Amino acid sequence: MSDNEGSTPTPRPEEPSSDSEPAAESASAPDAAESATPEPAESAAPAAEPEPAPAAEPAAAPAPATEWTPPPPPAAVSSGTDIPLGGSDYPVNLSVAQDEGQNRLWGIPFVGLIIRSILVIPQAIVLFILAFVIGFVMFFSWIPVLVNGRQAEFVYTIIGGYLRLATRVGGYVLLMTGRYPPFGPGGEHTIDLTFDETEQQNRLWGIPFFGLWVRWIILIPHFVVLFFIGIVFGFISLVTWIPVLVNGRTADWVVRWVGGFYRWFNRVYAYALLLTGKYPPFRLDD
Repeated sequence: MSDNEGSTPTPRPEEPSSDSEPAAESASAPDAAESATPEPAESAAPAAEPEPAPAAEPAAAPAPATEWTPPPPPAAVSSGTDIPLGGSDYPVNLSVAQDEGQNRLWGIPFVGLIIRSILVIPQAIVLFILAFVIGFVMFFSWIPVLVNGRQAEFVYTIIGGYLRLATRVGGYVLLMTGRYPPFGPGGEHTIDLTFDETEQQNRLWGIPFFGLWVRWIILIPHFVVLFFIGIVFGFISLVTWIPVLVNGRTADWVVRWVGGFYRWFNRVYAYALLLTGKYPPFRLDD
């Protein structure tokens, strides 16, 4: 027996066959491809995102004018516009609308004034009757002031209505308006006198007759001023026909002065007759 017979033969490592080599190579190819795929560098710029589609633009606004555009003309002054313009915090206020036009025949020198004075004779009769009623009302007009601290509504209707009608008649005669005044203390007209009927007054003014006497005394400075303004007012009334004859309407300056005189006059007498507790101002306008 030889030496080789008693020992186990050592197997020899098999050499990879040539057929398995391509498989190994193919198996390792994806790994190599993955490892060969370059990773994006951190410092590399990010890929440009696609720009969003532009949104639909709204309707274009009108382009601003490159040249100066004059403002629109003022609206025509309606019959309710007061002369002078502006409001007032005084409880008694007179509003006179701008003259909307009159027949030029009313501007015939003094003839128009005389004819209008004849036309208002019925109104003068109404005022004459109301004057007697006012004289009677004044005997107890102090009672509401003394009891309630404010004037009664019926006193505003009677005394305030008398002042309103007298102002409208005077304005019509002096060509401030071409609208004939309505009969009675109320009604609509281009000349209107209003009162704050909710105004509170000191009850001491309601002391029987004493309040009236005191008020007439402290109003003496107003009576003096109104006397001299009345002289100027008389001269103005001599030329009020000229704008009517030429332009067919009363001039605004005539409305301002004549209306201002009536405004002051009515405020003074409204204070004297307990229609307001606020002392009237020394001015023609509001």
